[in-house]
Amino acid sequence: MERPPRTYEVPEANRVLPQVRRLVGQIAELSVQLPELQDQLRIAEYRMRRPSSGPEEADRYEQATAAMRVSEEDLATAAMALDEMGVVLKHPVEGLVDFYSYRNGELVELCWKLGEDRVAHWHRIGEGFPGRKPL
Repeated sequence: MERPPRTYEVPEANRVLPQVRRLVGQIAELSVQLPELQDQLRIAEYRMRRPSSGPEEADRYEQATAAMRVSEEDLATAAMALDEMGVVLKHPVEGLVDFYSYRNGELVELCWKLGEDRVAHWHRIGEGFPGRKPL
């Protein structure tokens, strides 16, 4: 049975914002780093598989694999922490999240983006970032 979404009042969303900011910052940073780590891993694998490769290439491949695994695990941990808080990650690179809330009896989303000082916008479900309105 699916649980109802966690809802926030605006002051409550702003109170948890320091933790959300930290998690979203980590997610945004890792989301940018992962493609670069994937490239490094592919290059290391290619070099390791060449007939002329030596132990250095195998070591680089193992290091690249470990770095990729750690970054993926850190990203998953941060995303799960947001989910457990009931905060919805909308765009990992831009650091965009929503908090479910009620406005005049209607379920809406409070909208916050990395770099903003506080939760100060909302939109109806499905409107997304283009539908943002000031509180």
